[in-house]
Amino acid sequence: MNNIILCGGGTAGHITPAISIYDFFKKKGYNPKLVIAKRDISLIPKEYSYEALSISSPGNIKKNILFIINFLPAIISAYKIIKNTKPKCVIGMGGFISMPILYVAKIFKIPIFLCEQNSIPGKVNKIFYKSAKSTYLTFDKTLEFFPNGKVFGNPVRKEFFSTNREEARKKMSLNDNDKLLVVMGGSQGALKINQLFLESIGDIKKEINNLHIVWLTGNSWADSIIEKTKGIDNLTVHSFYTDMPTILYAADFIVSRAGSSSISEIIAVNTPSLLIPFPYATDNHQYYNALDLFNKDIAYLVEEKDLNKNTLTTIIVNNIKNNSRLNDIRNNISNNNKIYATELISNDILKNI
Repeated sequence: MNNIILCGGGTAGHITPAISIYDFFKKKGYNPKLVIAKRDISLIPKEYSYEALSISSPGNIKKNILFIINFLPAIISAYKIIKNTKPKCVIGMGGFISMPILYVAKIFKIPIFLCEQNSIPGKVNKIFYKSAKSTYLTFDKTLEFFPNGKVFGNPVRKEFFSTNREEARKKMSLNDNDKLLVVMGGSQGALKINQLFLESIGDIKKEINNLHIVWLTGNSWADSIIEKTKGIDNLTVHSFYTDMPTILYAADFIVSRAGSSSISEIIAVNTPSLLIPFPYATDNHQYYNALDLFNKDIAYLVEEKDLNKNTLTTIIVNNIKNNSRLNDIRNNISNNNKIYATELISNDILKNI
């Protein structure tokens, strides 16, 4: 049987690349199965085969106790999944939810492969790195931790390969002279980015002609920001947006957090950006994600502690008004873009099994 298990979760950053690889194997005639955290079920489309485990990540004393209590039942559940599925291999996508499946796979000598989305690897991937046949990396920096890793990039959703910039701008009803700025703070939004952009929006609009703005605020702030920005032309505010490929392809410039999935999607659409890392990410990995791009002149990087109204306004205005600079960044992205990460990773796994 051509069964394959992809395990991981806890955040969309682990789920999104897992779904991309799942799609690839499904097209090749394999029977992939996702093993995810129960809280991730809402992120999985109905037609996908999955099992859900319950295990929390360790941390403080309370979290450590919960982890110990849940670990043995999770191992038993993982054993049952492995026994029933009989996979040819197990692919770990990161997150503590992948730990029970990887542990059981290791015991039964089932080939293990790992995908690490961030520049600073997660704890579970560190534990199983030496047991894996191959480990696939998104950033060059991760080679410091996993020297035998393969830097293939981070898989993005198949929707990003079904459109292009021209089609996206037509769908957004943008003319050749129109400029589109997209501001987003991740799935939950970002308070400081929202606050500073609200202060800056008037100055930015004054400096840039024909500017259109799509602002993704997160659920917590959408209503208040919609109320405060009434009357501003060519501005649309959303708590979140379902058709991300369209707005990212159509954009001239993007302001974003620096999660691996967000970065990979921004790179996939070849759009210049300002990255503002979430300062409380584990091991400050969002900063190192963004630093990798900054060092290649693919994106701008400003830490949240250094961000203010003037800095935000200046970077946005100076780039959107400078077509030559935008084109230079797009060329740099093209030269470093690993857009076929899903195929590279999946084909390498197939070669090994």
